[in-house]
Amino acid sequence: MNSLERFRRKMSVSGSSLREEHIWNSKKLLDEVFDDDASRALGVYMWELGKMKSEDYADAIPLRIRFFKREYSAANGVRVRFQTTLDYPVIVGDTLYDSKNDEYYLCTESFNIDDVHWQGRLTLCNWILKWQKKDGTIVEYPVHDANTTQYNSGEQSNTQFTIGSSQHMLTMTCDENTVVIKSPQRFFLDKDYEHPTTFIVTQNDSTTYNYGKKGIVRVTVMECALDYDEDNIELGICDYRDKDDLTADTDDEDYVSKSVIGYDTTTIKSGGSPQTFTARFFDENGDEVQNVVPRWGFICPFIDFLDIQYNDNSITISIDDDRFIDEDFKLTLTDERNRYPSSLLLSVKSLL
Repeated sequence: MNSLERFRRKMSVSGSSLREEHIWNSKKLLDEVFDDDASRALGVYMWELGKMKSEDYADAIPLRIRFFKREYSAANGVRVRFQTTLDYPVIVGDTLYDSKNDEYYLCTESFNIDDVHWQGRLTLCNWILKWQKKDGTIVEYPVHDANTTQYNSGEQSNTQFTIGSSQHMLTMTCDENTVVIKSPQRFFLDKDYEHPTTFIVTQNDSTTYNYGKKGIVRVTVMECALDYDEDNIELGICDYRDKDDLTADTDDEDYVSKSVIGYDTTTIKSGGSPQTFTARFFDENGDEVQNVVPRWGFICPFIDFLDIQYNDNSITISIDDDRFIDEDFKLTLTDERNRYPSSLLLSVKSLL
């Protein structure tokens, strides 16, 4: 056997080309030294919905992963770079659970490096977001919560006033539960469990970070009023429904499909006449459904300056304060069980 034949036989084992041989050698070397590196993190698992304790992962397979180059920034929080072997992929949107430190990480960057290994960046989650789905199930998601009061809220306001309002950006994995989060969904975001602050959704960006098979969503929320009648502080769930209410919900879900806010104008003139907005509900055939109790809401930092009057199925709104000219706010509508949401963007204008 001559030298060329020996080379070809070697290539048939480690690759069909010189490039593939380099890749095979790199993967083999990485695999042999991976677990001996000081950056190798132990007890890290792929997070699963409903598993929020270390004992939930007793039978799970831990990831072969390295953590390195930790950093902090006011805009992005605590971040860390990671590396895994090719057979342990971590993609954008994956959430990892570090059982050793009882912490959660969200993958915000991930790259396949030359078919040798995966490398990217993780963001440390700083809040567990809880809410109740329409079927009554309570879900919990690790999220990164950033205070973005100084940035745009997605409500098209010139932000001359920020009375009683703050804004947060919630970054989390994109799945069937998070992609459908819409206004007027509300959450508790506060470690003061006696008098917690509530926030209402103003925007759900599910496309900007739609990388790979999963991706992430970024939900913008604005501070809103606590509803002592509907919010369950003990459970940490806004607009909580018990089993009896959920049973009643199923009795009429078949004939209501959407709500619509009727109006003559979306402009509220400061010092002018009140404007009336009417709640209308329709079934799947487009026929209007009567006797549905409306529930109105506001996404408005200056709500205390509005004059609001509630009628049977309508609401009148006026304002007499020129400081809020050119400000916008949102009127929301659901039924009394917080279903079939719709909204309308309103503007304050000068009377003259």
